[in-house]
Amino acid sequence: MTTFHFNGQPLDNDLVTSISSLLDAINIPNLLWGNYLLTVYGVPTIVDGISFVIPDALIEISFSTLAEAGFHLCSRHLDCPHSNSIHCPPPYKHLHIDDELAISLYKKSDVLWEFPEFETTFHDTSADITIMFASDARLPLATLGRGRGRFFPHLSSVRIPSPSKYCEAVILLLCRDYGTARESYWLAILTYVVEFVDGTDIFDEGGLREGYRRFYHALKRGDPEMYLILEDLRRDFMQSPCL
Repeated sequence: MTTFHFNGQPLDNDLVTSISSLLDAINIPNLLWGNYLLTVYGVPTIVDGISFVIPDALIEISFSTLAEAGFHLCSRHLDCPHSNSIHCPPPYKHLHIDDELAISLYKKSDVLWEFPEFETTFHDTSADITIMFASDARLPLATLGRGRGRFFPHLSSVRIPSPSKYCEAVILLLCRDYGTARESYWLAILTYVVEFVDGTDIFDEGGLREGYRRFYHALKRGDPEMYLILEDLRRDFMQSPCL
């Protein structure tokens, strides 16, 4: 088992890997999420911490494990911007690296409910269309004016959603939160994908499922038809047994 303990290490790929490995060591599958994930795809966005998606049944033990490893409990409660934002979905639980940076834990059922169960997918080599490693050579290198890019090969334990499946997940979240204050957040994320991820080796628009592909293509072209397509997707979403 890893003996990692947090004692003020800076927020970087090494710290992300240490946290992921700590959870892996106690059989808690975890998937990188949030703005840090976007930087791995090559998006030059502000990073305010690290986010992970965790299976629902394991999120409490994940939280206690990270607290025992030395990360700080939040003392601001509802006054903390990491738990009280109306524009982006708050995590189920979070801890702090410092006053500004947080480790956020999201329930799988809240953001990636259509993804296969992590416990089986992480050990299935045929599932690489859904999940990949943050050190995958297909991901971009760090580039001036872009994001952090892929992790070094020795930091190979961190898993991320494949960009195409991430795009579909964000479109689903847009369907769920359409008409709320969070709608603009998900649209901004999709705009980042169009601007910085589309056209790279890691993203295949043709690999998106039919309705998602039509919406994404209309969004990319600035076609107002995107809203009609989104209504169709929302209708299917509202009828989904996963809702």
